[in-house]
Amino acid sequence: MSSHASATAGWSDLAANAPGITILHEAARRRREEGEGADRSWRVGADGELAVAALLTELTGPSSLRRRTPSWRVLHSIPVGERPRDIDHLLIGPPGVVTINTKHHREGRLVVDGDAIRIDDITTEYVARSREEAAVTSALLGAALRRAGRHQLAAALDVRPVIAVLGGLLHVVRWPAGVTVTTTTRLVHALRTLPARIDSAATDAIFEVARRSTTWQLESVGNS
Repeated sequence: MSSHASATAGWSDLAANAPGITILHEAARRRREEGEGADRSWRVGADGELAVAALLTELTGPSSLRRRTPSWRVLHSIPVGERPRDIDHLLIGPPGVVTINTKHHREGRLVVDGDAIRIDDITTEYVARSREEAAVTSALLGAALRRAGRHQLAAALDVRPVIAVLGGLLHVVRWPAGVTVTTTTRLVHALRTLPARIDSAATDAIFEVARRSTTWQLESVGNS
């Protein structure tokens, strides 16, 4: 975050957030308050977010062949509400807005059966939480776009939840409706094959609103 942006606009620039920073802070707090080992699962989660962020640079990095600005933009570790809740990665590009929820499993078998994702026969809430994350993103980002006078972008805003699985074995019985579930090895391909909805100008306009910390204040929805 630049001091100029903070002083003149009253918001911090989330584009400066490092991947996994929210849960790394939570890991440090757990270790400090609960002792050695209490931070393990949080640090595994942070490793997963770092790995996904590295993959996303294939989309968001500058094109070395054509030397042009990429058509995708990304933000990491967006705080929403009380800590340690955050959006792991927010990707903005041709398909519109994509929320990416990273799940790092070093081993185990993940079965996708509609709205249920089971890990070694334990049912998770991954799909429900990813849908909720997309809905919160749509509400907060839509409200901020309207406040910024971008009413057409707000009306057409489409948010797609994606679950990116790192490690483990993925077996699909049925895909969940409206949620993309993919391994990290196929993540970039899955993102590129989503239907295109917006152009680069809309991408940049949405990104400029999404990068503001004030966009993600829960109380802002009622004030739009």
